[in-house]
Amino acid sequence: MGIEKLLQDYGIPYVTESEHHHGTPDWINIHCPFCTGSKNFHLGINIYQPMVSHCWRCGGHSTASVLSRILNISVEKAKNLIQEYAGPTVTIRKKAEEPRMSIFPIKFPQPYFEHLNEAGKKYLEGRGFDPEKLEKRWKLKQTGPVSFLDKIAYGNRIIIPIHWGRQLVSFQTRDITGKSDKRYLACPMKREVIHHKYIVYGKEKEWSKHPALIVVEGVADVWKLGTAAVATFGTAFTMEQVLTLSRIHNKFFIVYDNEPQAQQQARELAVKLKALGKKVFIETVDTDPGDMKLYDARHFVKTLLKEVF
Repeated sequence: MGIEKLLQDYGIPYVTESEHHHGTPDWINIHCPFCTGSKNFHLGINIYQPMVSHCWRCGGHSTASVLSRILNISVEKAKNLIQEYAGPTVTIRKKAEEPRMSIFPIKFPQPYFEHLNEAGKKYLEGRGFDPEKLEKRWKLKQTGPVSFLDKIAYGNRIIIPIHWGRQLVSFQTRDITGKSDKRYLACPMKREVIHHKYIVYGKEKEWSKHPALIVVEGVADVWKLGTAAVATFGTAFTMEQVLTLSRIHNKFFIVYDNEPQAQQQARELAVKLKALGKKVFIETVDTDPGDMKLYDARHFVKTLLKEVF
């Protein structure tokens, strides 16, 4: 049984990781019923938590709502169908701060290096960072040409640990060669203590010191903008991340990329945060925040935070 068997039995086209460039480890991809435009398997359903779906265009959905629309059945009937195929112990969206026990412990790809090598340092320098400071501040590590975890290749990548509540809960990696079709590659979901798309990235202990937080897309944006910034690991945020943000602060500036899709996501995130009683502003920059010069980035942050008063 399982979610793949459900898709087969109901004639829903799907692809796995090895069959399509939109495939991701531990996810099965189908056409998103909520998106307009071309159908290209943008929506992933997690194998281990099949109630969780995520579209790389329009964001997170419940799998029950997805199947409800595709099969023209009620959401409740779709939920029962998923549980019938996945079993009675199927996971239904955990709270962001709730760790889960797993037979697959969190660990980094093997082998890996505790310190950046010259290739990793050169990549970071090319993006305007000080590699030594960045490595020390964010506990960065690195893989060599050959490194695997659960048969997934993580070669030639910087390892970015993700902590929550002072605990290592996941990791993300960044290709340093410029040749991989997946610039960022995350920890397999079955090994995550908390799914990284349920939380945000940044210096957790510093957030309360700032009059507002700056919500950005990626980890490099946080590195450049500093401790007032938090990243949603891409523009396609989840409702769990919205609730997480609402718990950690009351005022936000959303600074996503200046492209139409990213700005649409910024508006949707702002609406959801405002609905929770938060004060939210949307700001745009001419370039990716992670590519800003350090002086410009610091000046930008200082100017934004002054606007709160």
